[in-house]
Amino acid sequence: MSHAAPVPVKLPLGVQADGTLTRTAASIGFVLGTVAVLTLLPFGVLGIVLNNMGLERVQTAPDKARTLVSWSWIVLAAASVLGLVLIAGALAMQGR
Repeated sequence: MSHAAPVPVKLPLGVQADGTLTRTAASIGFVLGTVAVLTLLPFGVLGIVLNNMGLERVQTAPDKARTLVSWSWIVLAAASVLGLVLIAGALAMQGR
């Protein structure tokens, strides 16, 4: 009888097998999440919710988890950058 080796599961970026974030990912996520929530509230909350949904699915649906966590990183990074650019622009306009 042949026993097939288990197929390794590709985990989402920054996520450990138990469904928790690595230290680095948690730190980066904290900073991005804080900036996104303080500058563009709805997008910051969306990124946090997507990440939470992904982490809950790591062991049951790893492909879906990877998609959700990837989208959360994209939303948080984009919202943080856009929020900081908008604040910098507003401050620059005040100085004129």
